[in-house]
Amino acid sequence: MDVDFFLKERTAFIKHYYDEAAAPFVETIRKIDAEEAPYQPPPFDPDTMSLEPAFLQEWVRAQAGFQMVGQTCLSMLSDTLKIFFMTHEQINGFDCMGVCGKGFFKKNGFIQGYRTGFAHYGVDWSQCPVDFDILEQVVLARNSTQHGNDIISTRVNHRQDDLNKYPNPVFVSDHERQLMARWGGTWLIEPSVHVTPAALEQAIGEADKLAEWMSLIDFRALLKA
Repeated sequence: MDVDFFLKERTAFIKHYYDEAAAPFVETIRKIDAEEAPYQPPPFDPDTMSLEPAFLQEWVRAQAGFQMVGQTCLSMLSDTLKIFFMTHEQINGFDCMGVCGKGFFKKNGFIQGYRTGFAHYGVDWSQCPVDFDILEQVVLARNSTQHGNDIISTRVNHRQDDLNKYPNPVFVSDHERQLMARWGGTWLIEPSVHVTPAALEQAIGEADKLAEWMSLIDFRALLKA
């Protein structure tokens, strides 16, 4: 089986899904900001109208929808990476959890678990050009989005433990990144998981790079060694 080909098929679909699903939310936000029909503010009447910007609820909902699409793509990408490693493990007869222990996977995450397991069978990760910090952040951000705890908001924050490991996360808005700079490079409150097109593209690029690199490994030679 060409595992690497199928990973890139899945990442191509994630890109397509993101573009198609995010488009209506992006267009709504653009129209509200540009005051285009049907989001043209009525003449302001101080006696009957609040100071709240016109169409604020619609704008907030569109922003939430836009981020939900990004979070869904992170979830799909995280699952793709896990299936990718699992498939390589199965077709080559590896037992990474047996080698590392279930506790190692639980403590360090599946990416580090599989990397350690594959290294046991001879894979030399020192030659791999992939930025695994980015791929690990995909998984951590995905985990955060799956455990929301605020009924009044769809906002999902990065967990403090994750920020301790990655204090300058990939999946954060430019606005909150600027706030961190003003605060001296520290977070006064946990920033939200914010998926920008550039950040998603960067993460998918690292996943594709992983597939390309692993396609060059002669696993049969490793098994004979």
